[in-house]
Amino acid sequence: MDNLFTINNKPTPTNHVEYYTIIGQHHFLDNDKNPRTNELSDKVFAKKNISDTKIRYYIKVGTYGKIYNPIGLYSEGTENKFLSKIGKKAWEFKEVNNRIFDMYINFLRTKNIAWINNAEREMN
Repeated sequence: MDNLFTINNKPTPTNHVEYYTIIGQHHFLDNDKNPRTNELSDKVFAKKNISDTKIRYYIKVGTYGKIYNPIGLYSEGTENKFLSKIGKKAWEFKEVNNRIFDMYINFLRTKNIAWINNAEREMN
């Protein structure tokens, strides 16, 4: 009967999100010189969700699996565009692995198209 009432001393889980944008639209640079912003907005192209147990990586991807290119000829300025037929956003965040995330962050930092091409190759 002694352990009928036990106190649960588990700490509450913490959750922290880091938002990444392209160089030139950033609020600050982190320790790795990656362009970051303080809050979620249309100019956020990647995010990292850090919890006590797991880190999840997300990048902005189109309906056909194409990674969003903020300086691209056809995608520039369409980060919050809706698809007219189905009422769904054209670009949404998709969970990816650390390797693809790092390639995309390198693209956002350097604007070197080779990084986004390598990230797209890695996704397929």
